[in-house]
Amino acid sequence: MKHCLSLFALLLLIVSLSCKQDRKLTSVAVFTMWSHFLNTLETNDKMAFKKASAESIRCYDWLENTPSETQQINILRETDSLWYDKIYDDLIYIPIDRFIDNDFDILFNPQFVQILRDNDISFFEDNKNDVIKVHILVTTTPPSENFEGGQHSFSFTKMNDKWKFTEIGTIP
Repeated sequence: MKHCLSLFALLLLIVSLSCKQDRKLTSVAVFTMWSHFLNTLETNDKMAFKKASAESIRCYDWLENTPSETQQINILRETDSLWYDKIYDDLIYIPIDRFIDNDFDILFNPQFVQILRDNDISFFEDNKNDVIKVHILVTTTPPSENFEGGQHSFSFTKMNDKWKFTEIGTIP
């Protein structure tokens, strides 16, 4: 019996170390992926950005980053009772080519990319229905006496053993 307990304890130790090692490797993989993504942004390599991205990117902010886009969304809200569903089920997904042509330079300007490079990140992983995602959070506006601060969230999904940029969001 004592031998069985010792063997069981050894097995638990091995499994525990294995899990810790897997998490460490995952962290290294995430930081490597993020570093490559930032390098793509810093060099303004739109072809590499397209290759590192999904066919469409989910992002609300891109719907209203110009005055004409804001006007279109306001008209939709005023004239269509299904405006919410249209925005969050359809319009929020921006085809990658359209994003690169219209929004890449607006969002990923040198100042913003430098903030992403300079600031610490935190991340969490989720795995729903065998879809592996990593969400990277970067504080892009520090808190102040009058503002709680803000973060940008970047999501990447594992597709065919490669990480693809799939979403950007803001908090709050």
